[in-house]
Amino acid sequence: MRLRDACIISALLGISAPCFSEVEAAKEWAPQEVAAILAQSHAQLLMRPMGTEPSSLQTNEADQQRYMVQSGYALQLARGEKNVKQIVEAIALSSEFNAKWITPHMGTAQTGSAPGVPPVAAPEKAIDSLYCALLGRRVDSASLASARKDLVSFGFERVIRDVIDGKEYRDRFGDTKVPYITSENQAAVGCPQAAL
Repeated sequence: MRLRDACIISALLGISAPCFSEVEAAKEWAPQEVAAILAQSHAQLLMRPMGTEPSSLQTNEADQQRYMVQSGYALQLARGEKNVKQIVEAIALSSEFNAKWITPHMGTAQTGSAPGVPPVAAPEKAIDSLYCALLGRRVDSASLASARKDLVSFGFERVIRDVIDGKEYRDRFGDTKVPYITSENQAAVGCPQAAL
């Protein structure tokens, strides 16, 4: 394992270790920057601290899987193999993101459903949740109409990719920032994520 890789893993685990920078040709993130980017990504996209799983997913195997994925993201960022936008996209296309933002609104068992009454799909709520997670704002009517059309024709993966590849995302976050809600507009926006 390279020294830089060990530094990244130490930063992810919150272990203080002396790390010395290596000179490499590609843009690389420092271990502390990588840890901060991943922590912000988990807070914004999954609404949980990095390194924890929802109780329904806590098993030794899930913990190992999570650690491997986070370590992989960390190493890819640190080595310049992926940028922040690509890590955000990978998290947004994950099964955990789907379970958090899409599944609860798309006809699966929902909290408060009456026994024997099938749940009703609410794609508008799922799309709105995606906009909160990926753009830090609620969906507007024009974006909702476009997203609904893509959802029907291509599914949620396409909607997610369209948001991340869109002009607003590019202008606000580019390739190097995690999506966020500013403290000035959190109350007005009404998204569940905490303002940074």
